[in-house]
Order: sequence, then C-alpha cells, then structure tokens
Amino acid sequence: MRVGKISSGSAAAALTLLAFGCAAPGTRAGGPEATPTSGQPSPSVVAVPTGPQADAPPNHGDNNSWKQRRELSEADERTGKKLAVRIRPKLEALRAAGDFAPASTRRALLDLGIKADAIEVTAMRTPTGQETTPPGAVYAVHFAQVGCVIGDVRPERVMVEVTASAAEFGCLEPFSH
Repeated sequence: MRVGKISSGSAAAALTLLAFGCAAPGTRAGGPEATPTSGQPSPSVVAVPTGPQADAPPNHGDNNSWKQRRELSEADERTGKKLAVRIRPKLEALRAAGDFAPASTRRALLDLGIKADAIEVTAMRTPTGQETTPPGAVYAVHFAQVGCVIGDVRPERVMVEVTASAAEFGCLEPFSH
C-alpha cells in the first residue's frame, strides 16, 4: 500500500465530510431522530416570550401610547351609559329610514339637546384599495370632560360605545393611513 501526500484541498474536503458526518442525530434535515441516552425523555425546550408583546417591536408601546384612553370613573361611566341609551333610538331611526348622511347624524344628536361643540361627525373612511366610500357616518359625543360616546351609523348596524377620551386626540382616533 502506498501512502502519499494529501493536498490541502483534499484535506479540507475530508474534514468537512467528517464534520457533517459526525453531526448529532436529529440535527440534519432528513436525518434520524435523536434518541436520549438515558431512560428518561429529554426535556423540551420552549422559547418563552418576554414582555407583554414579545412579537412586537421593543418600542411598540411608546409609539402607540398616544392612542391610550383615560379611565372613566364609575360616575362618568353611568353618565355615558345614560347618554348612549338616549342616542341609540335616534340613530336607529335614521338607519331604518336609510339615511346615513353625516349631516343627518349631526342633526339627530343636536335634536337630543347635545351642544354642537360636544359633537363630532364625519363620513365613513374609504377602505384601502377601494374607490367608493361606503354609506354611513362616524360620530363622537364628548361628555363629562373625559368621556365619549362613539360609534357609527351604517346600513348593517348602529354602533354605540361608551369610552374615555385620549389625551392626544379626544374621542375619534384620527385616520393615519
């Protein structure tokens, strides 16, 4: 048997094959499953998210803090619910009449005795990728310095929700896209 010199390229190739060939079972795609060497099953390793929104960027909370609404006191919550109970029938009547115009929604809220400066009404937003704005109106009624009754009137529903205002924008979150 003749032993000769091995070229550096052949040596590198041999070492590479050796390294891949010696990989632990289960570490290569399509390779055999790893089997524990003891009689006990291997403990599973599970990545545990850290923080409240581990899949969100680290500054997600700061970037969206402007959307955070205040807390309503129990008294403000009761005031808002009473106002919502007055608002819903007026807006349901508009919906039943097929009237989804923002001006009609504003008039209905004014007819309830709500002051004009406490009312915001806008048209529905045009959904991204569509050219036509859907019928309907979005509204907000400010009450008790921090409260809002918000919602919309559209063909399929009337939404009435009691919530608190946000420091940065009040009752209706501005459209950002």
